[in-house]
Amino acid sequence: MKRYPKNNPFLIYIFPIILIFILGQACSKNPEKKQAEKQIKRVGSVIRIAPDKLDEYKRLHANVWPEVNAMITKCNIHNYSIYYKDGYLFSYFEYTGDDFAADMKKMADDPITNKWWKLTDPLQTPLDTRKEGEWWAEMEEVYHLD
Repeated sequence: MKRYPKNNPFLIYIFPIILIFILGQACSKNPEKKQAEKQIKRVGSVIRIAPDKLDEYKRLHANVWPEVNAMITKCNIHNYSIYYKDGYLFSYFEYTGDDFAADMKKMADDPITNKWWKLTDPLQTPLDTRKEGEWWAEMEEVYHLD
């Protein structure tokens, strides 16, 4: 078995530094990932839409105004989708900000977003069971798999 000299500068100085760096990188990745995952708020919401208004709703959403999309992103909303089934619209998004209420107020105060909502709101019918102040009724998450 070949032995390295005890006073080899690589083994004494460089190798331990490389080893500490590699181990530090490996150990630091999982906590950061878990912390980032903890900050994501998944939101599912539902609202009704009359069948005779669905085509107009789809037409509008085929060409969402860039300013509306930009405001959604500025308000820390990502992975946003809207689905339709049997008279109901279901929305899903992931919120990554620190203050959900403040970001939703920022969006509600935006004049361009308000113009957009003046086009889309008349097409929707809120659920009677929604919480006070909600337009889309927020749904309870009952299962999630990462």
